[in-house]
Amino acid sequence: MASYYRELDRWNQKINLSAIQDTKEIAIKHFLDSLLYSQALEQRRNASLLDVGSGAGFPGLPLKILVPELRVTLLEPNEKKTSFLHHIIGTLDLKHVSVVSKQLRDFSRAPEGSGRFSYIATRAVEAAKILPFSAVLLEEQGRVILCLAKALDSDPAKHGFKVSREFAYELPHGFGRRVLTVLQPSAVP
Repeated sequence: MASYYRELDRWNQKINLSAIQDTKEIAIKHFLDSLLYSQALEQRRNASLLDVGSGAGFPGLPLKILVPELRVTLLEPNEKKTSFLHHIIGTLDLKHVSVVSKQLRDFSRAPEGSGRFSYIATRAVEAAKILPFSAVLLEEQGRVILCLAKALDSDPAKHGFKVSREFAYELPHGFGRRVLTVLQPSAVP
């Protein structure tokens, strides 16, 4: 994690990877917040995670470091950010991590993503922008993990999902409240 932070800080001075500059704030809002997603992961063999809108690799890369056997795909359309992602994956010598430079809508139409992921995770992206494209990408029993500032306020049923679990927590040092919402596909009648 320290090497990841150093490279993030170095690259962030050249390209805008994160608006957050303070070391403590980065540690909590990026690294710790990403690691808390592990509370939503279940013990699964060969689990795979699609990190939508990965940016500088959050939450996907901290989760990969925490759970080395997790297969991770970082979905990030910004080419400057994908350059950083390729760099940090190589620097940290992470295995079974790929970077895809596409929008979720386009990736959901590509055959290589269909039914492939155990989890789809995102940070601070509205459910309405994620859920319409998620079902096709999830494997059977797959889950979508949303991290928002408050509990989900829209009905996921219109996209074929239901709430499985929710975890609310406060970040240390007053850096905010978060709610992890875990969604699963609704049963087909």
